[in-house]
Amino acid sequence: MAERFDDGRPDPVVAGIDGSRSAVEAARWAATEARRRGLPLRLVHAYAPAGRDYPSLEVTAAEVREAMRETGIRRLDAAGRAAARAVPGLDVTTEMVEGDPRAVLVEESRRAALVVLGSRGLGKVGQVLLGSSGLALAAHGQCPFVIVREGDARPGPVLVGVDGWPSSAAAVRFAFQEASELKTSVTALRTWSELGPGRREARRLGGSKVVHDSERRALAAEVSSVASEYPDVPFGCLVVRGRAGRALREYGERAGLIVVGTHGRSALAGMLLGSVSQGLTRRAPCPVAVVHSDTRK
Repeated sequence: MAERFDDGRPDPVVAGIDGSRSAVEAARWAATEARRRGLPLRLVHAYAPAGRDYPSLEVTAAEVREAMRETGIRRLDAAGRAAARAVPGLDVTTEMVEGDPRAVLVEESRRAALVVLGSRGLGKVGQVLLGSSGLALAAHGQCPFVIVREGDARPGPVLVGVDGWPSSAAAVRFAFQEASELKTSVTALRTWSELGPGRREARRLGGSKVVHDSERRALAAEVSSVASEYPDVPFGCLVVRGRAGRALREYGERAGLIVVGTHGRSALAGMLLGSVSQGLTRRAPCPVAVVHSDTRK
């Protein structure tokens, strides 16, 4: 059953709109997800307030804010039309918010079932905003979020990265929930490197096969505990020697959704879009969902 606002309305799927083509694609993807979940869709555009006048341009702060509002309205209208074409009849609302996009999205996540972002902003400035917004959601967000690129949406199994951190358990559960609703399968992927903790000694004692078999057993145990709750979802476990980001991108070529976890809400969360997930969101062949270990959803 969906979580609910205090006023009794179901928590919506929220899409952040910045005017980029990938944000419009995110609105379409979010509309389809909202329909599947039986939830309303909320499109949000945030803009930083103008704090001063610009005498050299003969423009006041009030005029700048009004221009930004008008631009935001046009962007929301375009995204709303795209969502309506994707899912006719869906309950869609739009919201203009004056404030730091990072803070706005974190606040939205407190009453959202899911937050959806496009992967590319408007030029370098937009990319920085997306990156910082993603990091803010990684560190402080209260629900899972999905990053969608233009042209990403497609059918396929759910691929989930499992690395043994607590967030992996939440990511695995999210993956099975999505696969159950989508009537598809789950592939759980774990990677290992000979440079990892205890791996060199294990290789010295028994070789790569010992390490590989140990990782496979650990992965199977972690995934099976969740899979037993979803008997309708076929699943498989895959262990690969190498880098996690590269393996997820490679096997993601056949997936409809990639799911990864964060390493908590501490400073470590800052690694999220700086390592594995950054590479995924820039080059992943399908949408990427990021799930917290202590998410409320």
